[in-house]
Amino acid sequence: MKKTKHWGNRIALFMMMVMPIIFTACSENDAPEVSSASVKVSVKIDKAFEKAKAQKVAITLRNTSTGKETAYETTVNGTVQLPNLPVDMYDITASYTLPASEYNEITGEKSTEDVLFSAAATGVQLQPNKETTINLVLTTSTTDDFVLKTIYYAGSDSKKAAGEDDRFIEIYNNSSRTLYADSLCFALTTMNRYGFLADGKPHPYKDKNIYTTPSGAFDWSKSEGMADTEGANSKYVYGDVVIMVPGSGKDYPIKPGESFIIAPFAQNYKQPFTTSSGKQVTPEWPDSTLDLSKAEFDVVYPGYEVLDNKSAANMMIIKKGSNKYMRLSRNGKEGYVIFRHPSPSKLPEYRRPFIDPKKGSHFTYMQIPNTSIIDAVEVINPNADGYVSPKAFQKSLDASYAFSKPDNSFRCITRKVSRVNDGRRILQDLNNSALDFVQMIPNPKAFAPSK
Repeated sequence: MKKTKHWGNRIALFMMMVMPIIFTACSENDAPEVSSASVKVSVKIDKAFEKAKAQKVAITLRNTSTGKETAYETTVNGTVQLPNLPVDMYDITASYTLPASEYNEITGEKSTEDVLFSAAATGVQLQPNKETTINLVLTTSTTDDFVLKTIYYAGSDSKKAAGEDDRFIEIYNNSSRTLYADSLCFALTTMNRYGFLADGKPHPYKDKNIYTTPSGAFDWSKSEGMADTEGANSKYVYGDVVIMVPGSGKDYPIKPGESFIIAPFAQNYKQPFTTSSGKQVTPEWPDSTLDLSKAEFDVVYPGYEVLDNKSAANMMIIKKGSNKYMRLSRNGKEGYVIFRHPSPSKLPEYRRPFIDPKKGSHFTYMQIPNTSIIDAVEVINPNADGYVSPKAFQKSLDASYAFSKPDNSFRCITRKVSRVNDGRRILQDLNNSALDFVQMIPNPKAFAPSK
């Protein structure tokens, strides 16, 4: 018995020594592998600017899921490595400032302010344990036409200011010649707010009765009665509200560097006012709302004639949309376009692409050709959890999206000033709203800060 007990003790001791090793090995093998990725960003610029004394280029990497931004630096025609990144989707932007003196010397122009060059790549999906190469070309593009200058959609405090009533759109003449606003159309366009998550699964709020593309956007080719099924998603945007500047052709001249305001309600909200619901209100925070009484245009829907500002011209309502008045989305999930078309009222309209049309809403959306669009800005406010709605616009219209703090924040987005030539501000238009706009406190006719 003693001998048996002796060997039993030896076996027990052996097991005590071996088992931790076995469990450690198992736990190490069972541990989830954390994958990382890297990005190599190469930056180019036009040869005319290659030898400029200013060389520093700022690179910003933004994780679209978390919103986290990380700053890097490189040089003109340089390359930078961005290592050890979580596998996710990213937006990458590059910005470069050329002093006015150097810009003038190189181009022969007379810019009085430094000139901003920018480039971006959006929606870059990284792959595990792989390096992604991104080539960015810095440009300082501008549009020689009307552009959307300020979009104020968030509204002000709903109890102490004007709520949703004090919002406005500002359109700017970015050219060097007088333009006429007559017959210029403006549209609020629709988008699918909930598509797919990063893992490919449908968002919990995704409408199960809607056809979508792989990106999660509406698949308009499946819309009931769609005439152009092949180009339905790539050649058009779809307007909920469409309005047009009145006039016979030369009634509303807009000089270079000037703008005009479109306000749903052109009132002075700093003083006692009538709300869109008919209530008489005295704002407790008059400094946190706006005086829109000098807006050039207002939008008077049937039933709201009492709020008509007689000193503002009435926009022509081509399509009134799904609301009782022109209502901008205060949480920022829609598109904004200006366009010209010989017969906008005759453009076709379609319902959303419902799988079962009998169970879908009967609202229709006007099919606006991309070829008619002068300027387009897509606004997508990320949700609190970082989720970003799928883009509705083609990247040729807007390569990314912009947003301000939403929901009665008294904030807007305003287009950056690219440069100033002989006193005229030329606004930046890279067709990339993430680069073209900044957030600021709304102020009709005000410009974005230069720095």
